[in-house]
Amino acid sequence: MINKHVRSVAKKIVMQLPDLPEPWDVEALCRTLQQTRNRPLRLHSVDLPAMPFGMWYDDGSEDHIFYRSSATGYYRDHIILHEICHMLVGHGVMPRQLSDESEGYLITGRILRSRAYNSFEEQVAETFSSMALNIIRNRRSKDVSAVERRAEELFRGTYA
Repeated sequence: MINKHVRSVAKKIVMQLPDLPEPWDVEALCRTLQQTRNRPLRLHSVDLPAMPFGMWYDDGSEDHIFYRSSATGYYRDHIILHEICHMLVGHGVMPRQLSDESEGYLITGRILRSRAYNSFEEQVAETFSSMALNIIRNRRSKDVSAVERRAEELFRGTYA
């Protein structure tokens, strides 16, 4: 069960989102975030068996969100929103400085930690994505498939 502190933190992050697109389109949200943050945000559909369901990567100049190509509909949106939360809050990053003294340059940026996100960060990201999708669900028609409706019910029951 998600505790009150996790819900409170996730709610604050949801409140910082720009207006959610209507009709709902996660790619439109990503375009808006790209504009408001003045930083490219790329979505990548990949089919790598060893990859977790989703991953956010900051390459120092662009943000990249990878998700499994088999994820579609509500499930895909949930994964992408989960990674957006990590991105907005800066979960799992640490400063990076690479230098080549012989060439006289310094590269700064951020890279993902080598270890997994901690449990609190994961709970916040899961709760954030469920809260955002609940906002969308509450304003849209019910013309979703039975599978997507069941996925919504499962996520809502666990993380809402």
